[in-house]
Amino acid sequence: MKRQTKLYFQKTGILLAVYLVLRFLLPLVLPFFLAWMTVGVLVFVQQKLPLRLLPLSAVYLTSFLLLLGLGLCCGCYLLYEPCCRLLPLCQSYYAQFSEYLTWLPGSLSGYLADIMPSALSCLFGLFLYLISVLLFAKDWDHFHALLYRLPFAEPVFHAGSRILVCVKGWLRAQCRIMIVVSLECALGYWLLRIPGALFFAALTGFIDALPVFGTGTIFFPWIAIVLLQKDYSFALWLFLLYLTTWLTRELLEPKLLGEGLGLLPVCFLMSVIAGLKLFGALGLFTGPFGILLIRELWTELEQIQMQERHYDL
Repeated sequence: MKRQTKLYFQKTGILLAVYLVLRFLLPLVLPFFLAWMTVGVLVFVQQKLPLRLLPLSAVYLTSFLLLLGLGLCCGCYLLYEPCCRLLPLCQSYYAQFSEYLTWLPGSLSGYLADIMPSALSCLFGLFLYLISVLLFAKDWDHFHALLYRLPFAEPVFHAGSRILVCVKGWLRAQCRIMIVVSLECALGYWLLRIPGALFFAALTGFIDALPVFGTGTIFFPWIAIVLLQKDYSFALWLFLLYLTTWLTRELLEPKLLGEGLGLLPVCFLMSVIAGLKLFGALGLFTGPFGILLIRELWTELEQIQMQERHYDL
């Protein structure tokens, strides 16, 4: 078999293997993969701090749980007053249109029954993630020695190191977009005379940076509440502010994130769309990650082929 033909078959095998791993294996091992990535970051941090890996992991988990609890408390506090205002309005509308809304309780119960297994699965995944961080930190050296014994471990780790550089660029680009969106929201909230404009602007920018959520997570419920209160002008200004932040991300994301990952903006956009179609919401990450992994594994394969050709000569 000619070298070029063999290379094409090997590249096709890599393409199929990456798809199968992302499609079937990654959803099963996602908490463990995230824990492994987290401990890898902590190993890098450990080099600059006089702490062992296991105590550093315990500090990280404690901070993570505290921030998670603080976020939930802040969310409940911020939503309490709007919910108190919204509840009488909902009761009033329900009383007026009760004959048209008889299907609502049944549909809500069916929807809750559908999402309950997913919610429990997410909670169990979070528990596995927390436990796995400690276990990986305890046996980090032994686990890495075990990984290096696997077939094709060396080229995969070489590709992974180059992907890590791309991910750092992606994080820098994501932070830039988040800062721009936060500044737009801060200006809009200040002009609308909303108390705590800077805090809510930073919160909106952070939520916008999260996958799947976006600024619509903040603005759509807010606009709905304002419309129920019949403050149409305020709702219009909120919608215009949402439209501004949405257009900002749509315009900046393909360029900045694509450049951060070393992909053309159109290729990054295509990878996100393909990831959403193939892998669902997780495809927002696995789509670009899969493209990067395929590219770097192909590069590693071509380098091996060049070395073999050099040895033959």
